[in-house]
Amino acid sequence: MQSTIRNFFQKVLISFLLNFLLFSWLSAQGIPNDTLEVNLDEIQIEAAYSSITIGKAPFSLSYKVRGAKEITAAPAATLDELTYTLPGVFISNRENYALGERLTVRGLGWRSQFGVRGVQVVLDDIPLTVADGQTIMSMIDPAMVRRIELLRGPSATFWGNSSGGVIHLGTIPERETPSLQYRGYGGSYSTLKQEIKLNHEFGSTRFYGYASYFDTEGYRDYSAATLFRSSLGIEHEISNRGRIRGTINYTSMPEAQHPGSLTLMQSEESPKLARDLFVNGQAGKTFDQAMAAVSYLHDFNTGIFNVIAHGTYRDLANPLPFGYVSLERQAGGVRATHQFQELPFELSIGGELKVQQDDRLETNIENGNPGSEVDVMQVETVTNQAIFTRIGIPLTEQFILSAGLRADRLRFETDDDLSQNQEGNRDFFALNPSLGFSYQMNNNSRIFANYSTSFESPTTTELVNRPEGGNGFNQNLNPERAVSIESGVSGNTGNRKFQYDLTLFAMQVKDLLIPFQTDPDGPVFFRNEGSTTHYGLETSAGVQLNNRLNWNLMANFLQAEFDDGDFEGNKIPGVTPFRFGSTIQYENVLQAISLHTEWLGSYYADSANSESNPAYVLFHLRWALDLENLFTEGSIKPFVAVNNIFNTRYNSSVAINAAGNRFFEPGSDRNFRIGLQIDLF
Repeated sequence: MQSTIRNFFQKVLISFLLNFLLFSWLSAQGIPNDTLEVNLDEIQIEAAYSSITIGKAPFSLSYKVRGAKEITAAPAATLDELTYTLPGVFISNRENYALGERLTVRGLGWRSQFGVRGVQVVLDDIPLTVADGQTIMSMIDPAMVRRIELLRGPSATFWGNSSGGVIHLGTIPERETPSLQYRGYGGSYSTLKQEIKLNHEFGSTRFYGYASYFDTEGYRDYSAATLFRSSLGIEHEISNRGRIRGTINYTSMPEAQHPGSLTLMQSEESPKLARDLFVNGQAGKTFDQAMAAVSYLHDFNTGIFNVIAHGTYRDLANPLPFGYVSLERQAGGVRATHQFQELPFELSIGGELKVQQDDRLETNIENGNPGSEVDVMQVETVTNQAIFTRIGIPLTEQFILSAGLRADRLRFETDDDLSQNQEGNRDFFALNPSLGFSYQMNNNSRIFANYSTSFESPTTTELVNRPEGGNGFNQNLNPERAVSIESGVSGNTGNRKFQYDLTLFAMQVKDLLIPFQTDPDGPVFFRNEGSTTHYGLETSAGVQLNNRLNWNLMANFLQAEFDDGDFEGNKIPGVTPFRFGSTIQYENVLQAISLHTEWLGSYYADSANSESNPAYVLFHLRWALDLENLFTEGSIKPFVAVNNIFNTRYNSSVAINAAGNRFFEPGSDRNFRIGLQIDLF
C-alpha cells in the first residue's frame, strides 16, 4: 500500500514539475508583451438564455473559447480533450462508441449506463437533451467546437428536466475564419478522420457548415466504429435589429462495436480483451439522426425577443447480449423568451414545449438480429410544458440580486401494442426556484452566492425496464431532486494576465435513481433509494505572460456519498474525489505547441464500494506548424498529436454496479495522430 501511494505521488510531482519547467523555459525566451485586452464582462452567457453577462453572473460557470491555432493543433476526437482545465465537469472517455462518453457535473449523472443523464447539453442553441432527459452526445463532433459554456450547478430554472448542470457548445465559426478548410489525419488503431468546413458571406447572408468522416478499429478488440457528421447553417440579417438563423445537422453511425466491460484483473493483464458474450452476440449500435432548427431574434423597443423551433429524428438498432432493441424517435420543441430592456431592473420571461415520441421494439436476439419473441412493443410519448421567469434587481451599482422560477409538467404515455401487462401512464410536476446575488468588487472581480434546484425524471428507457417485464412504465420510479448552495469569487488582474475562480458548494440529492441487475448478463433496472450529499471545492487559474504563452490550471475536490439506505456512508461510484488538469500553450507566428496533463484520483466502481478504479496521471502533447507563406490565398498546417506519452496503463471509465465485478473499461496506451490542415481565404 505504501509503495502504491509513493508511486502515485511521484507521478503527481513529475506532473507538476514538467508543467512548471516547460512553462518557465518558454517564459524565459524574451517574448514581447501582449498588448491585447478583451472585455470579458461584455460576454453574454448563452447557456442561461438571458441577459446575464460573465462579470455579473450570480452562479458558478466556466467559459472557454478555442482559438484558431488551438483548434488546428488539438483536433479533439472526444469531448474530454476539451475539458482538461474546466472545473466541475468530469468527462470519461469509455473508448466505446456504442456507449459514448460518461459525463457528470459535481457528481450528477453518475448512474448513466450509456449516453448522458442529469446534465443538459445544448449544441448551437439546439437542445440535445430531449423531453425525458436523455442526451445522446454522438451528434457532437468535438473537433468543430469553438466555444464551451458550463453552468456548474443545478440549473432547472433555465432548462428544466435533467439540468443538474448545463453544457452549451458552439460550433458556428467567426466571420473572419477561412472560406474553405480541409483537415485530415491518420493515427493509431487504423484511425482515419477527414473534415471539410465552409464559411462564406453574400451581403447580409452567411452560410457555414462542415462534414466529417471518422473511422477506427479501436484500441480494444471488437471496438471498431464509423461516424459521419455534418452540419449546414444559414443566417440572414433582416435588419439592424433582426436576425433569422437555420441549421440542419445529420449524423450516421453505421458501425459501433461493443466489447463490454472487464474485471480489474482482466483490465490490468489483458486490457484489449473483448467479452466473448458480446462478440458472439454481435453487440453494438447503429443509428441515423437528423436535427433541424430555426431561430428568430428581434430587438424591439421593449426588449429582445428570441424564439427557436427544433426537431429531431433518430433511427436506432441496438443488439445486446440479452436482447435486441429497436427505436424510432421523433422529438422537438419550441422555446420563446423575451428580455425586457426599458425597466429599472432585469426581467426575462419565457415558455417552452418539448415533445418526444419513441416507437420501441425489444425482442430476443438471434445471430445479432431481432428474434421472434417480443418482450416490449409500444409507442412512448413524452410531453414537457414549461413557463419560466428571471429577475435581476440592482440594489446598488455593484450589488445585484437575482431570482428565477420555472414550472414544468411532464407526461409519459404508452400505446400498448401487445395489450398485456400495461401499467398506466406517468405524470410529473416540478417547481424549481433559484436565488442568488453577485457583487462586483471592482471592474475585474466578483463575489457571488447562489441557491438553486433541479429535478431529473426517469427516462423512457429506465421506466420501461421493469424487473417483472412486459409493456408499460414502472409505477414505482420517481424523479430525483437536487438542492444546492454555492459561493465563490472569480476575476482577473487589471491587465488580464491572471484569471482565477474559486467556488465552494454543497448539494443534496433525494430519491436517487439507482441502477441494478438481477442477471449478470441481463438488462439494467432502476429503483429510487435514499439521498446523497455532495460538497466540494472548485478552483481554476490562468496565467498569461504575453500573447504567446499561457498556462491554465484546474483542481477539483469533490466528496459525494450516500446519506441512507443500503449504502449509507458509502461513496458514490463513478465520481472521482480529486481531479487536476493543466494545459500549457505556446503560440507564435509559425507554430503552436501544448502540453496537457490530467490526473484523476481513485474512485469506486459500485455502490457497495467493493472495488475501485485506480488513480492515474496522463500527459498529452499537441504541435502544429503554420506555413502561411507558401501561397497568398491560404495556408498549410501540418500537425501531430500524441496521447498518453508515458504509456500509462489505466481504465478510462467504469460500468457502474455491473454484475460479475465487470466494472472496468480500459483506456488506450500511447497513441498518435498525424495530419494536415489547408485553409483557403
